[in-house]
Amino acid sequence: MTDRSSFTDAQWHALTDAPVAIMLAVAFVGDHGPISMLKESTAGAKAIARPANSGPADQLIAEIVPEAAAKEARHDAKAHQGATPNVVVDGLLSDVAAAVDALAGIPAEESSQVRQWFYDIGVAVASASKGIKPAEQELLDRLRQALDL
Repeated sequence: MTDRSSFTDAQWHALTDAPVAIMLAVAFVGDHGPISMLKESTAGAKAIARPANSGPADQLIAEIVPEAAAKEARHDAKAHQGATPNVVVDGLLSDVAAAVDALAGIPAEESSQVRQWFYDIGVAVASASKGIKPAEQELLDRLRQALDL
């Protein structure tokens, strides 16, 4: 079973950054007010902290969860400050692509489970407030493609 020792520091950083990048990207494209943002943040945090346990990557995901949950979205958002919405979303999706690249060296079943968990985080955020809006669905489609699902 794969664990933290299977990755370089840069790869591990990419894996632990991806869940927050996904939350930010989905929240960023949504057209919503403060209550919706709170619902989306809560749903994203729950999806990160309580992934479904159902496969060979459970141990790896369990190692990613505490570090991902401790990440501050403020820092990631600040890194993209002043950019256009498209540039921000593209940057966040490139962060996700780096995580996918990091997963390339592990067994396919484990990689698939982690990538599905990442996608589930996006769906949880998009679904949290009054259903998935067209801009959110478009982003989920891009996310699915970036995750090779």
